[in-house]
Amino acid sequence: MLPLIPIATHLLFTGALGGAAYGGLRAGEKHQLGKKTSQALRKAEKGYQALVRRHVDPWFGTRLRAQQLEEFSGETSAQEAEVNRKLGLSLLNVGVGALGAYVYPPLLLLNAAGLLYLAGPVIYGSLRTLVYEKRLQYRLFAFISVLANFLGGFYVIGSLMLTVVFIAFKVSARSEAYSRKALMGAFALHTPDTVWLRVDGVEVETPFSQLRIGDVLVLNAGQTVPVDGRVVSGMATLDQHRLTGESQPVEKSAGDTVLASTLVLSGKLHVRVEQTGDATAAAQMAEILNNTSTHHLSCAARSEQLADRLTLPVLAASGLALVSVGVGGAVAILNSGFGSTMFFAGPLSMLSYLNLASHQGILVKDGRALETLHAVDTVIFDKTGTLTLELPELAMIHCAQGWQEDEVLALAACAEHRQTHPIARAIQAAARQREVAYEVPEEADYALGFGLRVTHPLGLVRVGSARFMAEESIVIPAEIEREQARCAEQGCSLVMVALDGTLVGALELQAQLRPETPALIEQLHARGLKLAILSGDHVGPTRYLAERLGIDDYFAEVLPEGKAAQIQALQQAGRVVCFVGDGINDAIALQQADVSVSMRGATTLATDSAQVVLTSGSLHQLEQLFELAQEFKHNLDNTLMFSYVPGSLLIGGVFLLHFGMGAALVLYSAGLTGAIGNALYPLRRLQTDHPAAH
Repeated sequence: MLPLIPIATHLLFTGALGGAAYGGLRAGEKHQLGKKTSQALRKAEKGYQALVRRHVDPWFGTRLRAQQLEEFSGETSAQEAEVNRKLGLSLLNVGVGALGAYVYPPLLLLNAAGLLYLAGPVIYGSLRTLVYEKRLQYRLFAFISVLANFLGGFYVIGSLMLTVVFIAFKVSARSEAYSRKALMGAFALHTPDTVWLRVDGVEVETPFSQLRIGDVLVLNAGQTVPVDGRVVSGMATLDQHRLTGESQPVEKSAGDTVLASTLVLSGKLHVRVEQTGDATAAAQMAEILNNTSTHHLSCAARSEQLADRLTLPVLAASGLALVSVGVGGAVAILNSGFGSTMFFAGPLSMLSYLNLASHQGILVKDGRALETLHAVDTVIFDKTGTLTLELPELAMIHCAQGWQEDEVLALAACAEHRQTHPIARAIQAAARQREVAYEVPEEADYALGFGLRVTHPLGLVRVGSARFMAEESIVIPAEIEREQARCAEQGCSLVMVALDGTLVGALELQAQLRPETPALIEQLHARGLKLAILSGDHVGPTRYLAERLGIDDYFAEVLPEGKAAQIQALQQAGRVVCFVGDGINDAIALQQADVSVSMRGATTLATDSAQVVLTSGSLHQLEQLFELAQEFKHNLDNTLMFSYVPGSLLIGGVFLLHFGMGAALVLYSAGLTGAIGNALYPLRRLQTDHPAAH
């Protein structure tokens, strides 16, 4: 080993000269130099990460998966950026070690510093795990081996070993490309600068910052509710799907509660303020979401867990060989490859199936979800937007007073002409599908919240709920009342249509199933999975849909934090839960579930929160996902066998046949080659089915 004291003296002298030159600068010059250096480093870091994404990441997966990750995960995660940085530095350190060993020996101290900088945090973390959790990690063993090579004078080999370790970390990072977008922003309250308050019967404009508990807030159509409160007077229709997932607008009148971040569609309300700012339900959901956003990040991959468990037995076997067989046998066992084969081949097997999934239209952002899926025994679906489409469909038209179906539909379409909520769009879609022509309303009155009035050539048309008709003193015929009772039981909606004070009919709207939903439910039941619906919608529609599809259980009228609590209760009862959702209100539940799935077309928050995104926007890929997870488990078992069998043969051979390093290298190479070959085998399907995929 080269004498390090002269080298250290040389470097210290050089450093002292540089320090003296820096010390001679004035304070302002130092500040400017520091600022420019910081800006240059940030610019270099940004450019380097972009370079890695463009030219290096495709080597760790197919182009299609890289494109999907770019679309649904956005920028490189902080964890992966750190791996990219250290991988680049480790490659640079190989060059420094080579130059130090063969050209300029003082560089060896820089090489040593590089090794300590790169390996130090991992060694420190592994030692903390050992001390506080009494658990030995394989990565500690690997990094100690790197440092041992350096101390033994094998500078380049030690640096190369470190690079290989970071390549393995990079493979794992590509298997865990979790989105890191700001999840809390979706629930953030967008408060107005000013609001209108009712003070002594007069509406007064007031800065929002001066709003106090007990004030009476005036809310009109088109406004977003900025507080939690209770209606003291007025009537209005509110869109609450952002918080509750309800597909249909809800009617609010005196005594009802309203929540921040909901939208007033029509009508006018006077609301007494009960909660503002961070105390509102929406703000509390944002905080819950922030606290659960790292729910999955502490779970190590199965291959790494197995490598950790085998590290101590291998060390014990090596120690036993040292006293019974000799140094050669002890070193041979240390090179048996139990841990390293799993450490490298396990993530490769996972990455192969992640790429295979991408070519079937399934982006698995977190590979650990693929490992967990084979243990899932319960699949829970959000209702609206997942099992059903947000837009309901017209199921039936009930006529009264001798009117015809198309005539009733034409009156309703006229009234809903300029409306954009789901019920209005469903009525307009039905009119287009039936090719029913209707008049464009000359005048509309949206004064009441439960319906609307429009001027039609035939007279005044009223469209809305039964409650709205009662407010308008319109009598509902007995046959329509019977249909109303049946619809309430089955979870359908009945929209009443009246002309000049007489009810002429009613439109029955029901949830529109995704076309692939019935077949998927049958396939999942065939796998022996328990299925449930978890919805913010009312009990009637949720129960009716569960019965209609043959789903085992349902949970209705559940707010976002309640969805996560319901999943947690199932987990505490021993269930392994996969949750499928698509809305902002599903984000907390997606974070809580063991496996979380969303779809293309879902809200950005849902696809950010989910571990798996079905990129075709169709639920039929869920069955393919379970099939791939089963195949992956089988492949991983075979991959790990290539570590068990050669390693076991070597340890037995050391004690019984006095195997040495030669046999160790042969068996280790055979096991590693077989493991990597088996891990990469699924990619042959891509080469066959998609020859241009790479």
